[in-house]
Amino acid sequence: MGAYQHYEFIALDRPLDESRRAELRNLSTRASITATSFTNEYHWGDFRGDPVRLMRTHFDAFAYFAEWGTRWIMVSAPSTLLSPPDIEPYLLTEAAYFTTAKGRTVISLTSQDEEADFVEHPAGLAGIAPVRAELLGGDRRLLYLAWLLSVQADDELDDGELEPPLPAGLGDLSAPLRAVAEFLRIDSDLLAVAAQASPPLPTGDDRRGEMRGWIEALPVKEKNRLLGLLFEGEAARARSRMLRSFQAEAGGGPAAAGGTRTVRELWSAAGELKARRAREEAALEAERERRNREEAAAARETRLDHLAGRGESVWQEVEDRINTRVPEEYDRAVSLLADLYALAEREGEQDSFTRPLRDIRERHRRKSGLQRRMDEAGLER
Repeated sequence: MGAYQHYEFIALDRPLDESRRAELRNLSTRASITATSFTNEYHWGDFRGDPVRLMRTHFDAFAYFAEWGTRWIMVSAPSTLLSPPDIEPYLLTEAAYFTTAKGRTVISLTSQDEEADFVEHPAGLAGIAPVRAELLGGDRRLLYLAWLLSVQADDELDDGELEPPLPAGLGDLSAPLRAVAEFLRIDSDLLAVAAQASPPLPTGDDRRGEMRGWIEALPVKEKNRLLGLLFEGEAARARSRMLRSFQAEAGGGPAAAGGTRTVRELWSAAGELKARRAREEAALEAERERRNREEAAAARETRLDHLAGRGESVWQEVEDRINTRVPEEYDRAVSLLADLYALAEREGEQDSFTRPLRDIRERHRRKSGLQRRMDEAGLER
């Protein structure tokens, strides 16, 4: 049997030339291939290419999801921009790891959940891909999310494992980082607990002012080097170089502090948060139900007061609705009878209801639909 799979690659730094597009076409005759992307869906069979190899040679970002619950993200960059010593503390397991070959580093993040309901399009790569630029600019929040992904993988990390350096801004994720967390199904309570120890990011205005001052003070030789990279089409490398230098020299950007909590401590705190939220939600739901019951009771009393003032005309309305022989009118007639029954109980005059009801049921005994509706409403013979 076949199963749905979706592959999507994006080239961010360098467009795909004709020879590279031809190479990709040899891997798939049905794929949508442009100068910057490769997208294909499979309902039968599988992709003939090696996604990891293509991330070293052709692409910079990748997303995959399958009907059986697998979700997979990769980002790739020159190893000079994505230095193994910087990322190694966060990428330790089969769920979150990196490889380095031919001068490129590829980060791979995989979520497996066979029990989850299948969502055909959980997220678009266009919404996820910008995390690469954030990462190359020195933002380690994607790496910490990768470590949390490993924490979720049950037996991947020891309970006593200490968390890696904790980046700032975990409590205020960018839209691409939120998309990554959702796509990889990172536990929201685990993320919330981790974020409690994460300092806030510097404000945008403060950081821009510091950056402008730092740029003005750059030596001419370094400015020329950066302009040269831009001219050569290496905008990502120029931006990464600037941000890394800025953070190292001026202390700007989302720094990371040494982690102090273990896997066990994070999971325990996440469990307490989940239980507290469940109790709060249950209390809110109980309060909503109480208010709804009170409102329904008040509305019913108002309705019964109105019926009490109508006298015998209500019974005539019931009869008129039944005589239409329309199912919807049967429903309205039975609803009126139910209210008349409640009114009789309230007033202690059940006999004044029982006799007319018995007469109605006898006169319309051949109307099986009406009789069934009255039985279901508890209007006994």
